[in-house]
Amino acid sequence: MTTIELNAQLLQQLSYIADNENYLQRTIDFISKLVKSHSVAVPRSQVYTEMLERLSDFQEYERGWDGNDALPLNRNVVKNFKSLLQKSNDADLQGWTIFPAANGTLLLQNRVRKSGINIGINGFSYYEIQDGEAKGENNLKFSPKAVLDTMKRL
Repeated sequence: MTTIELNAQLLQQLSYIADNENYLQRTIDFISKLVKSHSVAVPRSQVYTEMLERLSDFQEYERGWDGNDALPLNRNVVKNFKSLLQKSNDADLQGWTIFPAANGTLLLQNRVRKSGINIGINGFSYYEIQDGEAKGENNLKFSPKAVLDTMKRL
C-alpha cells in the first residue's frame, strides 16, 4: 500500500467519524494497525547497550559499596542519565564510560579527551584537563541537550 493510498483511507475514515461516531473504533483500529506496520525498531550501538547494562549493575549498589560510606545511585540521577541516553546517538556516546560516584551521582568519563561530566539530581558539572590543570563548571542546570552539547564541546 502506498503512502497516497494510506492517506486516502485515513481521510475516508476521518470523514466517516465526522458523520457518525460509530466509526470511531474502526478508525482507532486502522491507525493502530498502520502505526504497527510502519514502525521499525532502530538498533542501538554496543556502547549504548553497555552503558545501560553498567547502569543496571550500578543501581544494585547499596550504601557503602566502595568499602566506606558511598551512597547508592539516586533515582533522579538514573532518570536523568536515561533521558540523556534516549536523546543521544552513537557518535555522542563514543569514547565515554560511566562510573558511580560516592555521593550517589553518575560520572561520565572520557579518558582520551581527559574530561568528565558528573550527572546529579537536578544539575551537572564538567571538567577537562588542559595543560595539566583541571578546568570546568559546577552547578549547571540538567537537560539532556545541555549535557550532550557539553560532551561534544569537550
